[in-house]
Amino acid sequence: MVSLGILIVNYFFVFRKTINLKTSIFLVVAVFFVIFLFFGKIKERFNEEFQSNLIENIDARKFNNNMQGVNVISAKEAWENKKFTPNDYFPGIAFRVLQIRIFCELLVEEPIKWKGFGLNAAQKKIDEKVETYNLFEGNEELDGYLNKNFHNQYIQIFAEIGFFGLLIILTMLFFNSIKTIQTKDFMQITFAILMISLFLTESFLSRQRGIMFFILLYCLFNAKNTNAPEIK
Repeated sequence: MVSLGILIVNYFFVFRKTINLKTSIFLVVAVFFVIFLFFGKIKERFNEEFQSNLIENIDARKFNNNMQGVNVISAKEAWENKKFTPNDYFPGIAFRVLQIRIFCELLVEEPIKWKGFGLNAAQKKIDEKVETYNLFEGNEELDGYLNKNFHNQYIQIFAEIGFFGLLIILTMLFFNSIKTIQTKDFMQITFAILMISLFLTESFLSRQRGIMFFILLYCLFNAKNTNAPEIK
């Protein structure tokens, strides 16, 4: 939904001189239709995230009748609890808080500040922490918390490559943001905002398709010659 909103705003900015009334009405109707279509799921997910970060130990049946005897862990509990149980469920925010906590502990316990664990080598350490905290590891029917990466690209790079790896990706994002200011290209602005925010919630570059998407668009946007004359 956020990505859809960004794209629509970008469309109005880029094509604001040529856009007509019919197109505007169509876009507005399309947005409301999508919101109406997914309103129930959006509301359920919002309630789950919002309530679980305000109230501790919520009965998960408030969100899903099939989750018998499951406790929804808040972000505070994910950060502070010394032990968990296999019946504990971590919503999106709480899960990412737990992953940040695991990274902070590994940063203290392991010599990874400068060189990291190595490419794709951090997962073993994360799984060891999952076992230490007694989290649900999964079964034949449900996925557990094993084999889950940090879900944060900045932390993922730091853990695998170290400080200099993090510095490289931050530098790339910084220069891409500077380029958007110089070119005033709203397509590139959309790309810059999307990547910076996406890296906060997903280890996007840990997948081949994520690497291809990022590198391809990054090179295309930043290889443009801003001094070239416009073709009319």
